[in-house]
Amino acid sequence: MPYATTKNYNAFIRLDTRKYTDQYVVMVDGKVVRSGKDIERLLKEVRKKYPSKLPFVAKVPKRGVLVLFGV
Repeated sequence: MPYATTKNYNAFIRLDTRKYTDQYVVMVDGKVVRSGKDIERLLKEVRKKYPSKLPFVAKVPKRGVLVLFGV
């Protein structure tokens, strides 16, 4: 499972996010499978279509928003 997460994360980093501004992006196997503003609906649809996969979810911020992240 760690490989799938890394694959999705790496694909998200390379993704042109301009068309997903202020939306959630759900990725499976390194590809965007759904996007939108209603995360509950998106996850329900993705889990139904890909029941054995662990989806990667990220929120694309509005332009000008700085996201700080630390571990």
